[in-house]
Amino acid sequence: MEKLQQIRQTLQYIDARVPDALRVALGLGNRVSPTPAPGEYDEVADFAASLLQTPPPTEDGDGPDADADDRGRTEPDAAAASAPMTIDLASCYVPLHDHDAHFGSAKAGVFGVADGVGAYADDGVDASAFARGLMTRASAEVAGLEPGAHVSPCALLQRAYDGTAESGATGASTAVILSLAGNALDWAYIGDSGFVVLRDSKIVFLSTPQRHLSLATRAKLLRFASTDALRKQHLFSSRDPTFQLSAMAVNSDSVADAKSGQFAVRAGDVVVVGTDGLFDNILEEQLEVVVQMGTKLSFSPKNMADIIAGVAYERSKQTRSRRLRRGKPDDITVLVAFIVQSDL
Repeated sequence: MEKLQQIRQTLQYIDARVPDALRVALGLGNRVSPTPAPGEYDEVADFAASLLQTPPPTEDGDGPDADADDRGRTEPDAAAASAPMTIDLASCYVPLHDHDAHFGSAKAGVFGVADGVGAYADDGVDASAFARGLMTRASAEVAGLEPGAHVSPCALLQRAYDGTAESGATGASTAVILSLAGNALDWAYIGDSGFVVLRDSKIVFLSTPQRHLSLATRAKLLRFASTDALRKQHLFSSRDPTFQLSAMAVNSDSVADAKSGQFAVRAGDVVVVGTDGLFDNILEEQLEVVVQMGTKLSFSPKNMADIIAGVAYERSKQTRSRRLRRGKPDDITVLVAFIVQSDL
């Protein structure tokens, strides 16, 4: 598992302007170096602007906003390229409480994250046990499959849950598992671990966290329903409990409560998976900026994962902000999968 120091080491090997350009574009504070005087970093600002130019539409006319619904996302596209796809996968983990877990098999095209529910630690329970059990068993299941076998995320999550519950693992966990089959990304998740799909550096699919909303929260969401950004902010910042899997709680949610579906992907798409430590600390537009810059600069999935985690980490330390909601210190797990054309 990667530590924060490894993120900093990775960033040192990237062109020195890139972190500065990201900071200019994202308005990040907490600079290691002294804050520059006004006008001192105009060259960096120009460099950042050049990387953030609007990408041209694709050959079939599908720009990032084509066929978008009212949330700026697209439905699965039946006209996706017919050639088989595979993934180039990497991860980054910034532990705080060390309750997160993840796994990934680029060969099988299956990957996922889990987040142990920290409240159990207050009662002296190992809050990481269930999350690690889920990911360990999911990984073992995938490793034992025949090459080319299709993996159903729902079925895999169920088998991982059954094995973890039978082992007597303590605590509870959210989870998300994704599986690439041909040109389709199958997914299943429960709670507030989630994922996004970006195409041409724009989000075309974003999972919605599952929470047990109180009547007061539901009323508040209805009040802000006309402004999607405010609605999402209130949803994400809600203290209502997330859906979670557990063998300890009598009224625990089940795998049957998980959301699942399929999304058609294309070569060049970027999938970002994370625990709530990522999604509570990075805005959609910030994630798009990082992916856009990283794509222009030919970042590897590992570089991309490190930088996304680094941005979320810095945001998590921002306890005050006039423009953005406050950061939330937490474990941060990021998986980045590049969808690439298969050589087969």
